[in-house]
This record gives sequence, structure tokens and C-alpha cells, in this order.
Amino acid sequence: MSLAELRDIVVIVYGAMGVILMLALAIAAFGLWFAIRSLSRSLQALLDDPIRPTLEEVHKTVQNVRGTSEFMSDTAVHPLIRVVALGRGVRRGMASVTGIRNRRK
Repeated sequence: MSLAELRDIVVIVYGAMGVILMLALAIAAFGLWFAIRSLSRSLQALLDDPIRPTLEEVHKTVQNVRGTSEFMSDTAVHPLIRVVALGRGVRRGMASVTGIRNRRK
């Protein structure tokens, strides 16, 4: 056996091993891809089952709190602010007309 024949045999074996390795890696990559896809779907279904209703309940609660705070603001806070502003305006008006200064100062 000559050196050229040995070289040709090594090249052929190396090429065949490369093809086999490439096929094995491609099969492993597809298997990994399908496994990850299946795991992702099952994990999404697992998370959607208990979490989605909880998130919907939290959203409803937030809407309820928002509505309650708007109601309280419209019925209690805004009229109180108007009354306090009116009282201060009347007091300042009377102070400027009568010349009596604020006692706190």
C-alpha cells in the first residue's frame, strides 16, 4: 500500500464520518426542536390554566377600585374642596374689605 492509497482511504473515511456526523446532528437538532416546542406548549397551557382567571379577577378588582375612587372623588372630595375654597375666598374678601388681617400671622 502506497502513501497515496492510504491518503485516499483516510479522505474517504473522513468524508463518510463527516456525512454520518452531520446526519446525526441534524436528527438531534430536529428532536431537540420538537421537544422544546412540545415543552413550550405544555408549559403555556399549564400557566394559562390557573393564571389567566386570576389575572382577569385582578383586572376586575382594579376596575372596581378605580370606579369607587372616582365616585368618592366626585361625591365627597370635589364638593369639600369647593366649600373650603369658597370659605377662604369669603374670608379673604372680608379681610380686604374690613382691613382685618389673618390672626395666624
